Amino acid sequence: MIYTGVQSYADIRGSGARRRDIEDALAAGTIVRVQRGWYAGRDADQRVVRGLVDGCRLGCLTGCAVHGVWTPRDDRIHAVYGRGNQPVEREEYVLHADPGPRPRTPLWPLRDCLRQVARHHDMETTLIVVESALHKGLISPDEVEDIVAALPVDRRGFAGQLRRAESGTETRVRYFLKRRGVRVRSQVVVSGVGRVDLLVGQSLIVECDSDEFHRSREQQFLDRERDLSARLLGYDTLRLSYDHVWWRWEQTQERLLWQIRRRHHGRRP
Repeated sequence: MIYTGVQSYADIRGSGARRRDIEDALAAGTIVRVQRGWYAGRDADQRVVRGLVDGCRLGCLTGCAVHGVWTPRDDRIHAVYGRGNQPVEREEYVLHADPGPRPRTPLWPLRDCLRQVARHHDMETTLIVVESALHKGLISPDEVEDIVAALPVDRRGFAGQLRRAESGTETRVRYFLKRRGVRVRSQVVVSGVGRVDLLVGQSLIVECDSDEFHRSREQQFLDRERDLSARLLGYDTLRLSYDHVWWRWEQTQERLLWQIRRRHHGRRP
């Protein structure tokens, strides 16, 4: 259960609290009544609180992030309202309608959030969040099949593109190369080097840093050791930082294409 700091009256009572306990907590200010039947603690996620007040629930990309899925940076709040509801519209919201009823929880369940992303966003974004959820063990492959089955036919194409990826950065680079007809494999074990993020063709290794922050000196040393080992075995290595893929993506795409046009990646190591 994801902690949001918001609980329903039924959940509080179900945990063993008496009505008097709730009244005492309200009087002490340790909780506040958000709206009828909903209460928030001092540490409540205020986005969740605002959604409840406005007649919607956090879902889609924002819901995925709250559930612990890695998502591309988006400062907007993705809120989703269910069938028969009319939410308050706010400038900071990206509002999506969902064909199902509004959930009885303060946040859309993760499977619904992933389905909403697949329904309302592009292939790349969908691949990133679904692969992140799989990598973190938040959903199973069987649950992904259920998500796909619940989508319109024209929104199911991402399922055939899913691979084993350890970061959204890796997913973005792989999808870019695949779209251009380049053979690329994820999380390949290269003898004498170890597991690499992407193996392009036969001899180009692409490593994708998943962190926005710099690695430790020890990790940087180990990375360079791997690169040297790969070079001695006949592999070329491209190491892309978080900034390359998320803040300088246009320039990085041009450089990747230049590397591919050289056709060195087709050589046997």
